[in-house]
Amino acid sequence: MRHPQVSRAFVLALVLTIIAATAALAEAQAASSPGVLRLATTTSTADSGLLQAILPAFEKLCACRVDVIAVGSGQALAIGRRGDADALLVHSYKAEVQFVADRHATQRHDVMYNDFVIVGPQADPAKIGGKTSARDAFASLAAAQAPFASRGDKSGTHTAELAIWAAAKVAPSGAWYRSLGQGMGETLILANEQRAYALTDRGTWLSMREKLANLRILVGGGSLAENHDSNLRNRYGVMAVNPETHPGVNVGVARKFVEWILSLETQRAVGEYGVKRFGQPLFYPDSDEWKATREVTVKVGANARTFTIADLQALPRETLTNYGPVGVKVGLVGPHSWSGVPLEELLQRTDPTVGETRHAGSRIRLTSSDGWTATLWWSELFGRVPRGAALYNVKGCNECHGVDGEGTAPSGKRPAPALARRTFALGRVTTILRAGRDAHAGINPYTEAHVSAADLQSMLSWLQKPTLTIRGDAYQAPPGRQAVLLAFERDGRPITGREGLLQLVVGPDEFAGRYSHWVKTVELVR
Repeated sequence: MRHPQVSRAFVLALVLTIIAATAALAEAQAASSPGVLRLATTTSTADSGLLQAILPAFEKLCACRVDVIAVGSGQALAIGRRGDADALLVHSYKAEVQFVADRHATQRHDVMYNDFVIVGPQADPAKIGGKTSARDAFASLAAAQAPFASRGDKSGTHTAELAIWAAAKVAPSGAWYRSLGQGMGETLILANEQRAYALTDRGTWLSMREKLANLRILVGGGSLAENHDSNLRNRYGVMAVNPETHPGVNVGVARKFVEWILSLETQRAVGEYGVKRFGQPLFYPDSDEWKATREVTVKVGANARTFTIADLQALPRETLTNYGPVGVKVGLVGPHSWSGVPLEELLQRTDPTVGETRHAGSRIRLTSSDGWTATLWWSELFGRVPRGAALYNVKGCNECHGVDGEGTAPSGKRPAPALARRTFALGRVTTILRAGRDAHAGINPYTEAHVSAADLQSMLSWLQKPTLTIRGDAYQAPPGRQAVLLAFERDGRPITGREGLLQLVVGPDEFAGRYSHWVKTVELVR
């Protein structure tokens, strides 16, 4: 019996199908292999050479291979949303927060930062050199219709650029505005060739500037310390893709990578990269482990003393139970039990006379490793405080308006006006507080349960003449909430570096932001 003749075309198609299936299976096996990490990341981490410098240490540590997918942050996040990456290292903060909200990751971690700068032709025909505001510089570029090279790729840099145009109230278009759809390196090369302006992260600029003879930094200064525009800060986050949403991801190696890049050793390597060659880091470490302080220095006049965690653990301790402070970094922390050393104990061990009334006009300032400061009155620890003054702090007014009502603007918040020595109509202020949101600079509404009309009147009366001299009732914190601690344990367990390690916990406060991570110094100041 003769078999039907099989055509060459059929055989070729069958062979190609088998090859494709084998390749797909191999790719799937590699993707799920414990020996491979698919890292979707922004081009700046690759173009700057950072990944090439630090990843070999991780590959050796976990006996794995890292497959780097270097694209714009927007594309990297899209890859993560499809589950085609195990971990992400990107710099598009709002999009990263949304990525977590959409359950593509369970948590985002600060990992490092640098800044953006505006570069342009040596002759600077638009005359933006020396401007301290990126918004003003962009407005000048638009007015002059100076050639501008935009990445145009939905990357973190492109997102930052669009935000600056929006702040300048400019919708860039026309022949002068060139949207390229390219990475940072390619954009800089084209800007150099065409003598155009561009926004770039400083790390990529420093690593490539030898190839960019026609360009120079015009806005942002020679280092991050010289960059006076806070809107040019460039934050990077790391995330492991959520295995519940994307079951195919290599969650084990992804979590190892997150832990590794946040660790002290790797953070130190990040901070050292570029220093020898460029005289400054290309990226600055920013993980919680890096910022965590493991000792605190207390200063009272000429007296100073440094306490290690072991020293603190050996001192008498107090515990605040079922207390949920509002953290300046993480918002509402939730109810916990906090154990640590009372702040007055540390001050008295540094200078036994600190409780004497001659210090009554002083302030106690705590500074964290990330630069955040929290202030208390001396009277809060060693004296008595008028009811209106104490309520002003307890209810959180001090966080934005300053401990004395002097007006301030904490990092990330809108400028807050001075309140001291001003007269306010109770009805008007009540309306603002109850409405909240846009009426009160984005703050959540204060209900009657949060602050009563009687308490508000006490605060307003104190603000008219802000003094700590007792003229009426002194404030008493509720029982069990009277301690002010430098905490190192939470719920009976040591606080980790990621959680803060040394934290200021002000028991009497209800909504105030005087809960600070990584306390580094405590000072008595006038």
